[in-house]
Amino acid sequence: MAGAKPDKFGGRSGHSWLQVFLGFVRIGATAFGGGSATIVAMRQLAFRHGWLTEEEFLDTVVLSRVTPGITILAQVVLIGRKVDGIRGIVAGLVGMLLPSITITILLAKLYVSLSEKPWSERPLTMVAAVAAGFAVALALLLLKDTLAVDRHWRGPAAIAAFVALGAVLPNPVLILLAAVVLGLAAPKLFVSEEDPELEGERDAA
Repeated sequence: MAGAKPDKFGGRSGHSWLQVFLGFVRIGATAFGGGSATIVAMRQLAFRHGWLTEEEFLDTVVLSRVTPGITILAQVVLIGRKVDGIRGIVAGLVGMLLPSITITILLAKLYVSLSEKPWSERPLTMVAAVAAGFAVALALLLLKDTLAVDRHWRGPAAIAAFVALGAVLPNPVLILLAAVVLGLAAPKLFVSEEDPELEGERDAA
């Protein structure tokens, strides 16, 4: 998937903070199902507007996961900055938080009033199942993206390695650290040989 070329600050020419704001308002108001559903919605938004390529979106997923705090907001910051710099960051954060905070407060009050009702247990269980389904769908979409950027064997290998690490290291922080160490030790396992940054480094050397 071809994306627009970045300007010197990292923004995308032809896109404005208003598009970022409206896009994230829609996500904040409709992306039910937890973090996985939100990431899927952000992926669709970024691709629909041509803000990011598959590889760039994967970069925002990875970078947001290795930063402390709320990873979804970290990813919003990365996408907003890519589109329209500082204005994109502010627009993305406000757009994402404004409707989601409002809806969360209203749903929390509704949950408190309904959670003790005997008939409410089954619908809440179904919501949890749907959220789990979003997580599986997200994993498959990210695998598809890795296959789209000339990593035909790296994507499945990375998922297998993640599952193996998860069985040995139950702490997600340790899994992230292991992934970072492996990426630094063997970058060619994760970056296409046709990556322009690697070609530039080879030419400079």
